[in-house]
Amino acid sequence: MANTNPTELEFATVFKDKNGIIIITMKDYKKLDQYDVININLAIRHKAEGNPSLKLLDARAKWSMDKKAKERAKLEQAASVTKARAIVVSNAITATLMKFLQSFNKQEYPQKKFTDYDEAYEWLKSFL
Repeated sequence: MANTNPTELEFATVFKDKNGIIIITMKDYKKLDQYDVININLAIRHKAEGNPSLKLLDARAKWSMDKKAKERAKLEQAASVTKARAIVVSNAITATLMKFLQSFNKQEYPQKKFTDYDEAYEWLKSFL
């Protein structure tokens, strides 16, 4: 059974919806540190129940990561079990910049940036 109860963190909400998509909604927050990255990934793993999962990251809030958090995020990403990831950003400039930066890091799974939440969700549903 899907774990639909939301996990509320100071900087994000994580839940699994009725389609089994894990939705991570970032909140306005100062800089995330490495321990914040560990906490959010523990919440995501709990929702995934050890299975490859579809993930939607709504990153439109105002937040950032310090250097150690970015390093930790790379380690966590390598350990994650992801079928596909959609990232919703606030504007096309951010999406283009993120796509450019992503070109330096090959993903083992499909990943796409969107400025529209519904488009991102529909794209993820195509992997069900």
